[in-house]
Amino acid sequence: MSDSIFEREDLAGYRKLLPDEYAERFDATNATFEVGPVEPDPEALVDKSRRSVVRKQQTASGKRFPFPIPNGWFVVGESTQLEPGEVQSLYAFGRDLVLYRSEEGTPRLIDAYCPHLGAHIGAGGKVDGDGIRCPFHGWRYEGASGRCTDIPYTEDDRIPAGGQVRSYPLVERNHMIWAWHHLEEEPAHFEVPEVPELSDPDWLPYEVKTFEIATCIQEMAENDADLAHFKYVHGSPAIPDGEMTVDGHYRRSSNGTFIRESFGIGCSVLHIADAFRFVSSVIPIDEENVRVIWWFTAPRASGEGAAKVIAEAFFTGVSQDLAIWENKRYQPKPLLTESEKKIVEHRKWASQFYSGYEPQS
Repeated sequence: MSDSIFEREDLAGYRKLLPDEYAERFDATNATFEVGPVEPDPEALVDKSRRSVVRKQQTASGKRFPFPIPNGWFVVGESTQLEPGEVQSLYAFGRDLVLYRSEEGTPRLIDAYCPHLGAHIGAGGKVDGDGIRCPFHGWRYEGASGRCTDIPYTEDDRIPAGGQVRSYPLVERNHMIWAWHHLEEEPAHFEVPEVPELSDPDWLPYEVKTFEIATCIQEMAENDADLAHFKYVHGSPAIPDGEMTVDGHYRRSSNGTFIRESFGIGCSVLHIADAFRFVSSVIPIDEENVRVIWWFTAPRASGEGAAKVIAEAFFTGVSQDLAIWENKRYQPKPLLTESEKKIVEHRKWASQFYSGYEPQS
């Protein structure tokens, strides 16, 4: 592909929504591309048959990545898509899960399998107050604690030892339901940020994009520190400058006015000045696959279609990364140039979100 992705007509609407000082980043008149940019294919994000996966070779461990499921806050549902009394089954964190909303309106998330005889509670389970009853024998599990509180056919009130399913802490924020996952079940030690623009009447209703990728969260997030890929994959006229600062679980990376704030490894808020707000949640399906949920808003003053234009632009852009992510393998000791030290900084920051994992030095 000889032309920069930033010259494509389908991104013209996106470019018009950005600040004037950002426009020069799209001028590829004198740019030279030794390779790339990658041809975008946004349809491949929803149609996996369009993806090219050529990777065959296995590692000695048989695993693509050395990381366990990370600890952090991850979106498990959209608030408007879960009614009181509704039960949904999902698979995340390498586990079958049941998401439901109590009769009072509180969302709950539990492990799917009843410890009695192994029935999947999501396959016919019924919400009962704040709890849920197993469809097999009616055992009732409290939503907040996961403890069994009632066995309807017993003659006494005794509950067998072990009568409990794992329950996950949830918060409802920014129109989404977030679950705290910790491999050792430790309590949350940071919060999901509030994005006020998502509730501001001067900003547009949000646009949602969802897709799945055969990679892990750390590999996706590493792209933000890999500034050179913006030229060769995405068609930036030059390799951009960038800054990165970290403070515990928080990381801020900036590329001019393009700012990404990360709250743990799976939750980010992105913006370019006041042109848009973009929230990202990357959920580990298992150790080698993720589900991505992005939602966007923009000022109403930019036009009623502005949020959709921005969502489509980012959807197009990320499709360029698909073949790289789904075919690459993790290099624990990468060969890096001096200009790529931010990748090392990113990996050091990311390592805090795993239990039982020690990165190679």
